[in-house]
Amino acid sequence: MAARWQIDETQGLYDDFTAPDVPPERVRRDVVAMSVALAEEIARAGIVRTADGASILCAIVLRGGLLLYPGFCGAFSGADFCLLGMKRGDDGVVACPYLTQPVRASYDVGIYVDCVAATGGTLLEARRVLASTCDISRHVAAVLCSSDCATGVLVREGIDVVGFRLSESLDGDIVTPDMGEMDAGDLFSGVSQTARALAG
Repeated sequence: MAARWQIDETQGLYDDFTAPDVPPERVRRDVVAMSVALAEEIARAGIVRTADGASILCAIVLRGGLLLYPGFCGAFSGADFCLLGMKRGDDGVVACPYLTQPVRASYDVGIYVDCVAATGGTLLEARRVLASTCDISRHVAAVLCSSDCATGVLVREGIDVVGFRLSESLDGDIVTPDMGEMDAGDLFSGVSQTARALAG
């Protein structure tokens, strides 16, 4: 049965996401540090042990998961990686218009890497898309934070969930708090939503 693992984080890095007016460069620095902590926890804590010789696929869910790539690239250097370009349409339906094909036909473990899980729909669709390309025996969602609703949905659907905050509130389809006023794309570019709105 799937389970949830909440990581104890004592450096205060996660709190930077919810603090007002934090410079994007500081948040990006903290995201890299947290990606390392998240990946290492998964690799060593009995969740997925790389020394066991398991075949592992790390599926980086774009855009948010790209921020976490540095940690997973280091901790899972022997794993295969693929990119899934996920997007939600105006009708709320999640689609995957872009996928780099996995190398193998089957994997022991698939790790779905994304910053935030609000409803769980994106990660469930990522699993469905990958199932059409390869067989995966065990599924793990690696996130910085997740709403309590999304964590429950994913665990019920057989996906282990690992992250720093797994019981956040959900306001519509937005996790509160998540990364303050910036979404993953904003963090990656360094342009805040406020600045974008003022410029528009």
